[in-house]
Amino acid sequence: MRFVRGKIELKVQKIPRPFPEHVHAVTIWPVIVYEPHVWDDPCVQIHERYHWMDQIRWLLIPWFAAYLVLRPFYGGGKSHPLEKEAYNRQSLCESST
Repeated sequence: MRFVRGKIELKVQKIPRPFPEHVHAVTIWPVIVYEPHVWDDPCVQIHERYHWMDQIRWLLIPWFAAYLVLRPFYGGGKSHPLEKEAYNRQSLCESST
């Protein structure tokens, strides 16, 4: 466990259901959860910490409601409107390293 500017970050062996197998980190305010192989990845941290702030802006329940309503139309990846900016920031990080 670590605390980063008010964020509680946990390392778990595996992200639990209902999250898909390909998800290796998840944010549910006020906690960010990482699998061990992405725990120290600064680009994944940027992605998840963006979600942490986004969930504060939206409030947690409306954010998740919007995420779930939009998921059938966009999926859960880079094309999802609530994922786009997080993935943009992650990509910028990856291209600068």
